[in-house]
Amino acid sequence: MREINGWSDQKIIDNLTTGGKSRENAVDYVMKQFIHYVPTVAKKTGLTREEALDMFTDAIIMLSDQVAKGEFKGESKLSSYFYKIFYFKSVDLFRKNTTNKIDYRAELPDLTDQEPLVAKSMETNEAIKELYKFMDQIGEPCKQILLDWGFWGYNMTEIAERVGLEGSKQAKDRKYKCLQKLRNLMQ
Repeated sequence: MREINGWSDQKIIDNLTTGGKSRENAVDYVMKQFIHYVPTVAKKTGLTREEALDMFTDAIIMLSDQVAKGEFKGESKLSSYFYKIFYFKSVDLFRKNTTNKIDYRAELPDLTDQEPLVAKSMETNEAIKELYKFMDQIGEPCKQILLDWGFWGYNMTEIAERVGLEGSKQAKDRKYKCLQKLRNLMQ
């Protein structure tokens, strides 16, 4: 198996699957190792550097999630797998930016079987953007506790260490209060 700076594909996969600090370290490592793809993909797809960086970040998140879920089968190098994700996300954005947009407000056709899924996906994306706004409002350490718990997969003991709490019970109580604070803001 290929190894870069002491990190083999398997080590990256193991760390992404483990979650917590291991996942965070693996994501940081992958970002540093694959950032050199940004200018190449931007040039190939006609995206601006900023657009390519956005797609790079999206691709890192997608890679992390797919590896953690066991969807990466190891049939190629991890770098090749990532490049495909990054390239196709960039092509999708380029197509979205360059296609003629038609205003369908006058009459909406009946939805086919796949269209409700697309509509639901768009609603979910808007909900996620809204959630980020509320997360910024709840402040630290609540934001860190909820992200560590819900996104990075840290356990309560690790969260307690990261935010300077005395133990997992205190972290669990704090997480509950932070969730309540978030719910109240969202109402």
